[in-house]
Amino acid sequence: MSDAGRAPGGAPPLACPRCSAPVDRHQEYCLECGLRLPTDPAALERASAAALADEPPSGGWALPALLGLGVAVLGTVVALAISDAGGTEAAVSTATGGSLTFTDTGETLTAPEPGTGTGTAPAATTAAPPPATAAPRAARTATWPARKRGWTIVLLSLPQNGGRPVAETRAAEARQRGLRNVGVLNSSRFASLHPGYFVVFTGVFDSQAEAASALRAARAAFPNAYQREIVP
Repeated sequence: MSDAGRAPGGAPPLACPRCSAPVDRHQEYCLECGLRLPTDPAALERASAAALADEPPSGGWALPALLGLGVAVLGTVVALAISDAGGTEAAVSTATGGSLTFTDTGETLTAPEPGTGTGTAPAATTAAPPPATAAPRAARTATWPARKRGWTIVLLSLPQNGGRPVAETRAAEARQRGLRNVGVLNSSRFASLHPGYFVVFTGVFDSQAEAASALRAARAAFPNAYQREIVP
């Protein structure tokens, strides 16, 4: 113990109550640990006596300091170990597709090449047959509505002595060329037509204007087509 801690008149030495370092009677703070010292001399002496009574044989403040340092080092090692473990987990790679086995080694995982896997091959799937489609219906022969007065487009007129089948054949030909509502009229039954003919027509229209709008398409298939009013 240095002379700085001895009280005048041979009084017992004074020591810091925390670290047992020598202190002076008029000292406000311990120069070793920074503890604020009691301002009352009697209180300082009592605290000093208690600290000196508990002081270890040597290095009174060194042992606590070493213990604190050891705890700090141990905490640092534990923190580094946890950090390394977290980094290892983050290093595990992931991949999509195929069958993968995940490990914690940090190595990059790759999906097996197609056809080289050792697992059971997936069951083959049989494609469902396409839905059956109904065969297109043959276009029907159009008939003129009973007692209907209107307009139509005459494609051609054939003498009745050639037979109705000839007229029906030409009507089928008109349908194959893309015309719709194609039929055969017996001209002898209509007041507006010359008797003695089978008339191949397309369309049933309420007005001459409607018939005119369809005339161009009819003439693309039958160039001599024309409009005609049909009167029962």
